[in-house]
Amino acid sequence: MRKWFTLLLLLGIAWPAMAAKTMSVEQMEQLLVKLHGKPDGKVAGELEQVQLTERVSMARLTRWETDFPGIHAHEALTRLADAATFLNPPQADVVSDPPPEKETQQRMLELAVDYVKTTMTRLPNFYATRETTHFENVLVQEAIGSGISNGAGPGMRAIRSRETAVTMADSKSLRSTGTYSAVVTYRDGQEVREAVAGNGTKKDQPPVGLTTSGEFGPILVVVIGDAARGRVSWLRWEQGASEPVAVLGYSVPQGQSNFKVTMSEGEKIDEVYPGYHGEIAIDPATGEILRISAVADLPPPHERMQNALLVEYAPVTIGNRSYVCPVRGVAFSRKPVPGNPKEEPGANVSTLMRTQLNDVAFTHYHLFRAEVRIAGGGSGTSDATPTAPTGTAEPGSSQPPSQPQ
Repeated sequence: MRKWFTLLLLLGIAWPAMAAKTMSVEQMEQLLVKLHGKPDGKVAGELEQVQLTERVSMARLTRWETDFPGIHAHEALTRLADAATFLNPPQADVVSDPPPEKETQQRMLELAVDYVKTTMTRLPNFYATRETTHFENVLVQEAIGSGISNGAGPGMRAIRSRETAVTMADSKSLRSTGTYSAVVTYRDGQEVREAVAGNGTKKDQPPVGLTTSGEFGPILVVVIGDAARGRVSWLRWEQGASEPVAVLGYSVPQGQSNFKVTMSEGEKIDEVYPGYHGEIAIDPATGEILRISAVADLPPPHERMQNALLVEYAPVTIGNRSYVCPVRGVAFSRKPVPGNPKEEPGANVSTLMRTQLNDVAFTHYHLFRAEVRIAGGGSGTSDATPTAPTGTAEPGSSQPPSQPQ
């Protein structure tokens, strides 16, 4: 039976885009030092002018959000970090140790495969809160036939990620449509979606435009399984919470892909299994997956669409034991918008593009268990009542990003 991780795309809303000032992570650190202690609105306003050119680690983002606890600053920091998710890390986060031998690299991948095979059986029944902040950008116009934006369009930049370029919007052009919470139950090895609540424009509805699922296992099974049969290469050592983390790059051809992308537009639904590529961050000693990304290489007629996702994992406490579980996720999509006006004869054909992004935090892990009570009155009957699970999880070395309320 084919297993997959599903990425669902719909259409949504957009806002005007404006140019942003590009900064490295080091320059961002310097700016935040200057902004420390200033009012929340002032900090958020200054951050709106920034565009990061390097990926922000989860530990660094957590520190930034601790230093700037205001709601608006939190949203601005989240937007900045998410827009840079698929960029390379700053050089300061890269460990300069030489790459391991080929045999050692292969052993790391084998440990990761074994970890995925056994990790699902280790997890108890639990539930957690999945909090999603949804962002959308302006509709931008670009030429068809160039394959990707050349940067000429307002608020756009191209990110080269090995085989495929991912074009993302300026963080300034992204605007939140609201934050939505859902209870996710993991029971008998299966992920179950439950209640949804929101503080966005549509109460009690999940964010429209981009949804994901499978962070509690399926994505690991699919990506690690496909990567082991595809092409894997060494990328770098990165500084982890205590020890260096091994980062491998992988690519999977379309014919071997179990990665499912579902595109929905009105009543029309199109499902494809494209080739894809990405990164896998592994604890070299245990094979634990600490971060995984996947960038779809969509075939015609969807080649102008761009879809990517990232999930970060960290130790959480469920009951009285520690488990490695999802703590943060980012999902990105960019697609043409139908119904564009026709161009003048002889002009370059162009189309409007929409960018959407989800920031997801997994928090409040609880053990799921039932308690049996004996009913009074001497009737001899019993009443089995599920009780509120116990054991709140707190991430170990790295907290998930806080979300605007």
